[in-house]
Order: sequence, then C-alpha cells, then structure tokens
Amino acid sequence: MDSRILSVIHEIDHLEEDDENEDGEEEEEEQITNQHNSQTISSSSKKNQLYSQSPYSSSSSNPPDRILNQKFHIAALTGNLNLLQELLTKSHLPIDCRDKENSTALLLSCARGHYSCVDYLLKNGADPNARRITGASPLYFAASYHHTRIVELLLNTHKAVVDLSTFDGSTSLHVACERGFTDVVQLLINSQANINAKMNDGTTAIMLACQNGHLSLVDMLIATGKCNVSIQRLDGVTPLFLIVQYGQEKIFNYFIDFIDNIKDTIDLAREDGATPLFKACQKGYNSLVNKLLKFKPDLGILRNGESCLHAATMFNHASIVRSLIDNGANPLLNNWEGMTAVDLAKEAQLKDILDILMKSLATKLSEHGRQYLLHKSTRRSDADFNLELIENEDDDEWKLYKSLKSAAELERLEEEIEQIPILPNLPATKGKQTNTRQQILSNKPHRYHSRPLS
Repeated sequence: MDSRILSVIHEIDHLEEDDENEDGEEEEEEQITNQHNSQTISSSSKKNQLYSQSPYSSSSSNPPDRILNQKFHIAALTGNLNLLQELLTKSHLPIDCRDKENSTALLLSCARGHYSCVDYLLKNGADPNARRITGASPLYFAASYHHTRIVELLLNTHKAVVDLSTFDGSTSLHVACERGFTDVVQLLINSQANINAKMNDGTTAIMLACQNGHLSLVDMLIATGKCNVSIQRLDGVTPLFLIVQYGQEKIFNYFIDFIDNIKDTIDLAREDGATPLFKACQKGYNSLVNKLLKFKPDLGILRNGESCLHAATMFNHASIVRSLIDNGANPLLNNWEGMTAVDLAKEAQLKDILDILMKSLATKLSEHGRQYLLHKSTRRSDADFNLELIENEDDDEWKLYKSLKSAAELERLEEEIEQIPILPNLPATKGKQTNTRQQILSNKPHRYHSRPLS
C-alpha cells in the first residue's frame, strides 16, 4: 500500500527548501513573502528587504502588520529566537498570527524542531492546539518529524490534545506508527492516545505499524490491551492482511504467539474477496502460506471468483501449489471464467505445476478422465463438464461426452473422432459427410478404444 500519511505530512509548501537555492533560509523567506507580496523582488535581495525595511515605510505596498507577521513567521521557521522575542515584545504582534496556510509561528517551529522557540512561544501563550488549514496541529508536526522533546513538551507541560487529526483523519499516533518512531509512540500512549482511532478510510495505527514492519510498535500497541486486531478498513483490509501482503513474517510470528483470536481473522477478506492466504499465494510467500494453512483457511472459491490454488497456479508458484494440494485444495474447481487450476497450468504451459495437479488426481479419476482434462478446451464458452460423472468412475465412459454442455465442444470432439478412430465400426463417408453429431446421438455408441484422446 502506498504510504497514506507521507502525502499529508509534507504539506508546508514554504517549509521545503529548494536544493538549487544556495541559501535555504533566503528561499524560505521568498516563498512566504510571495504569498502576500505581489511585487517581483529578486531572491538575493529578499532577506535584506524583509529585515531592513521599516514596517511603517510609505514605500511599502503592504500593510505594516503584514510585513511584521512575515518576519515573525520566518524567525519561527529558521529558529531565530532573538528576533521572535524582539518582535513579540517591541512590536506587540499577536503570538498566534496566521499566514496564508493558517500556520502560526508555533506550528512552524514545531515542524522544524526549534525547541527553544517552541518553549518560548508556549510560555508566552501560543495555542498548543492551533491547527493549520489541513487540520495539522503542533503535536502532529512534531510527531511527524521525530522531534521527541517537543512532543514531550506539548503533551506533558502544555497538555496538547493528543488525538487532533488532519483532514484525512490521521492523528499523531498514525504518523508516528507509520514512520516507526518508538519513543514518540510511547509518549502518545502514555498520554492516552486512542489506540484504535481510524483515518477516514478506516486505517488504524496498528495497520500502519504492521504494513511497515515495525514489530516493536506492534508489541507496544498490543501491550496496551486495547488494540483491536480484527478491525477492518473500509475496503475490508485487516492488520493480518497487511502483514501477509507486505511479507512481514516476524510480525506474523508475533501474532501467532500473542494474539488469541488470530483464527477469527484468517478468512477476513478484502472487499474484492481476497483473503490473507490468497494474497500470500499470489505473492509467492511460501513460508507464510504454510503457516496460514495450519489454521485451516478457506481453500474454496472466494468472492473474487478465484481460489488460492488458482492464484498460486496463475503466478507460477509450484511449491505453493503442492502445499495447497497436500492440504486438500481441489484442482477441479472452476473459477469465474470456468477454468480450473489444471486449465490455467495448461494454458500457461506450466509443466511442473501441471504434473503436480495431474498426479493429485490419480486417485480420483481414471486414466481416461485425466486424459480428458488434459485435452479438453479450457474456457467456459467452449466447454464445461459434470464433475460428478467423472469422479463417479461410471463404466459407461461415453457419459464423459454426454456431460459436455457446449455444442461447440461436441463438434470439436467429432472432428477428432473422424481423424482418430476412437469409436470402432463408424461408417465411412464419401463425398458430402454425414452429420456425425446426429449419428452419434441417435445410436447408442460402442465402448470406444482405450487409446487416449490426442
């Protein structure tokens, strides 16, 4: 799964430094000033203008407080504590004055990790829960960029609201779990963060920790005794599904050892019907497949119209095909296209897998039945057959033909019969051929020769 938080975190447009700009601080000032100043001023002179121009100069096209606000935000952004103090004490600026993106000086200092500026602003009344236009708070920014001391200051000293979320529902716990910031997560847990808080799409903190392989965070979340591992995203995805999807085997082993109700989540499927086992078969995670099979997962046709055996065959994972067969998977199940695993292996010319599948049928079908499977058309539009007639081993093997439901397949078989004398004593035809199909169906046929279909 693509990262769901990173796109939200990198949201301070004027916080990102331009690699091509030789002076990063100068670029930051240019970006902020351009939000409010329509005049075109060269980058090299921007800093001098902002710091030397009198806010009351009649030549300025902007109101005096706008220029002061810009200076104030730049000081917070760059960690210039002296300038912050000067502007706040001498110019009496509102400490929570906003920029175009609704950011305060505290938000900017938290994002950049300027602890002394954050401490000063908070002590002088800055709102610890101020929110940017996207909903991001000072705590969210500090957690996002791993500024642990600032997180601790906000939570323990200034009692910042721990579960404030951004516009997509992500909280500080979500972003810290995605990025693997163990110390930040512990601080958030200690401050009673909602362990099961959901983003707008239903994503929880443990889902992000599982997806990204942060075992220590999974352990911390489970240890709270509040973490719901059966919870599903809006698309049906569970923590276990993400563990399997991303091949996080160490976390899977942890779940086996410490999650009591893991059996309840084995067959919880994504909205398209894919289960954890199906995804492991598709991805080729052999070890995970074998561990999942111990919990007796569903090996039948899933809501997506495929079975796990179809998935393993389609993606050419022979060892997984063998494991599934050994655990009772049926090679003759028809998927949504009417194709069996045997059909898929034939069509893709996967000899190793086809051998495994045909050997597994040796105790179920006669040699003729197996030869039929090997040579019948694979698509539902061409052929289908009654599995019970084949598995019952009826003495009248002609029923194999009668079980075909497609006239097109019957006609193809008639052409083969005319080329290879499987049925003895068929009258020879000269000139215009008789309707072989009518002839066969109007007369009870003899048992045909044991020679297999070719």
